[in-house]
Amino acid sequence: MPEHGPYVFISYRGGDAAWAPDLVYTALKAEFGEEAVFKAGFNLRAGDEYPPVLEDRAASCPVMLVCIGPRWVAAQNADGTRRLDDSNDWVRREIELALRNGNVVIPLLLGNPDEISIPAPQNLPPDLAPLVNRQAFRLEPGGRLRMTLPDLIAQLVKLVPELGRRSTDTRGGTITAKMQIGNLRGKAAAVRAHEGISHQIDAEMKVDDLAETGDATVVDLLARGHAPAR
Repeated sequence: MPEHGPYVFISYRGGDAAWAPDLVYTALKAEFGEEAVFKAGFNLRAGDEYPPVLEDRAASCPVMLVCIGPRWVAAQNADGTRRLDDSNDWVRREIELALRNGNVVIPLLLGNPDEISIPAPQNLPPDLAPLVNRQAFRLEPGGRLRMTLPDLIAQLVKLVPELGRRSTDTRGGTITAKMQIGNLRGKAAAVRAHEGISHQIDAEMKVDDLAETGDATVVDLLARGHAPAR
């Protein structure tokens, strides 16, 4: 186990249940500190040689959260081939590395039970098939986040005791946010922070520009100064 982290690797497919991976990262960072959690869109720095960094983190983090939303299995490349069938697909590669190294791999189901379930083994490449035998954890949007997100954090502490020693003990807090509004051109902007979260999260939500034809825009909670890059 790494001595100083990161301890939790967040694997995600860009555009799949986009409300969740950034939210999970922000909550875990607020609870355990930035060094404890790895998510490619936030932790890779400009100029990093990302293949070895991703491979090292996927192999060395004792826990991987595999974010699985409605589009995770069927996501396609530009040529229409399924991304999971591509041996060079980064999501596939990082999960394979975690499984091969004996790390704890948790399928994190993003959505209601009628929207998403654990994939069938025949729908996965052989090297990812062991994923279906791992106990999954579900995050549902809306009010149930009040219970499930703190429960996820508690389970991670049980798996990696060092995380408990790093905890900032913010349970029971509230979301705090700074909102920067850009050019609204007389339109209305609605900013949604996912309700029901019982952790204190310091975040920045920004609306730069609204489309000429749109009356309103809704943006989700993102970590300060970052945006998804995957």
